[in-house]
Amino acid sequence: MEIQFITNNEGVKTAAIVPYEEWERTEKAKDILEHVYLSFIIEERKDSNATSSLDDLLNAEGLTRADLED
Repeated sequence: MEIQFITNNEGVKTAAIVPYEEWERTEKAKDILEHVYLSFIIEERKDSNATSSLDDLLNAEGLTRADLED
């Protein structure tokens, strides 16, 4: 895999250019990790009681359920 770097005026690497196929592979890996993380959070919170209702959250943002239908 060929990686190219972009440097600033002092020669410090500021960005990397990777082949699209490699980038695409890492994006898929990030998606999988995100799903694993979210499933852990869901499992951890499954038996806990909700501390805020939807209406409480909407009210805190100055919204109502009617605003969601727009």
